Amino acid sequence: MNRYFIFDGNCDFCLRLATYLKKQTSDIEFLSYHDLKETDLLKIHSELTYEKCQGEVQFVYNGIRYPGFFAFRKLLHFTKKYKYLVFLLYLPLVPFMGMFLFVLLKKIRHKL
Repeated sequence: MNRYFIFDGNCDFCLRLATYLKKQTSDIEFLSYHDLKETDLLKIHSELTYEKCQGEVQFVYNGIRYPGFFAFRKLLHFTKKYKYLVFLLYLPLVPFMGMFLFVLLKKIRHKL
């Protein structure tokens, strides 16, 4: 398997989101970076570190690492329900709004 979604398993919001997305997808391995060693992260992708995983979710697909909003957008391509709406996330200015939203979520995720 060469598709990995790496998230913060100690964050309730992140865990609920990953659980929901896992039900919507197939052939993607969902991993909490807390369960992995630094060497395991490097085996998945050469640029993955604890610091990057603490900062935002990561999606690795065919050797390419997608962080934060871009990970979420790429992951939606593999969902059953939302794959037909993904094109909306490629419209002008949507990535900027998505990155802003993910920065906000990162700051308040432990309260959600």
